[in-house]
Amino acid sequence: MKTFFAILMFTASVAVSGQNISGETTGQEDLNFMKLQKQLVDAPTAGVLGKGQYEVGLRAFANGGLLANINVGITDRFMIGISYGGEKFIGTGEIKFNPLPGVDTRYRFIDENVALPAITVGFNSQGYGPFIKRVNDSTKISRYSQKSPGLFAVASKNYAFMGTIGFHGGLNWAVTEKKDKDNQPNFFVGVDKSINKELSLVSEYTLAFNDNKKLVGYKRGYLNAGAKMNFSNSVLVEFFVKDLLNNSKDFGKFSRELRLSFIQAF
Repeated sequence: MKTFFAILMFTASVAVSGQNISGETTGQEDLNFMKLQKQLVDAPTAGVLGKGQYEVGLRAFANGGLLANINVGITDRFMIGISYGGEKFIGTGEIKFNPLPGVDTRYRFIDENVALPAITVGFNSQGYGPFIKRVNDSTKISRYSQKSPGLFAVASKNYAFMGTIGFHGGLNWAVTEKKDKDNQPNFFVGVDKSINKELSLVSEYTLAFNDNKKLVGYKRGYLNAGAKMNFSNSVLVEFFVKDLLNNSKDFGKFSRELRLSFIQAF
């Protein structure tokens, strides 16, 4: 796994040296980057990369954690991606790698238009926060503090309102994280609002029906928020505050994260 992470990081560094995308994907410059974003904080949106576009990213999270990812647009509707990371890359102690890479595949069935939202279905096995093997030193749960989306379907609709505003909602089933025997389907909603052409704010709430047996979650759901800085429609710097309701108080807790992404084209 250490070798896999090294290869992923090297590939990401090479990709960053590529050529910027033109920013003409949607024909509406103000909405272009918001429609390309695939996540608010952790919750997916209906956004997908266009054909020939690729994204490389690095996310810093609690406990000295780092998560690297690469995503590629195969067509204008279908994209695939992979991610891998772990804890204690920064600080002291032995690095704890995630047990498996995360996989992200999605297909946008319906493009957004005046009447209808964009609708995307997909699968994402990458959870967020520390990976928890056991609770109470005995109960094996083998899951992230905030579970992966797993199988999901999401709708997104953007409007022109003092800039742009987008609404998102969907359902998901974390099929790869079921050892805690808390695997009901889940629902999530979110919103993003542009402040200007560079800065936007995001917020999301996950009801966490699949995380309410008090092994990790405490039936409050997960409320996350953040700010995103978009530079030239190719570089995205994001700052997040997570678990504002302190739902995972014994594990993930309220935390701050930083994510850096580059979106370019072949």
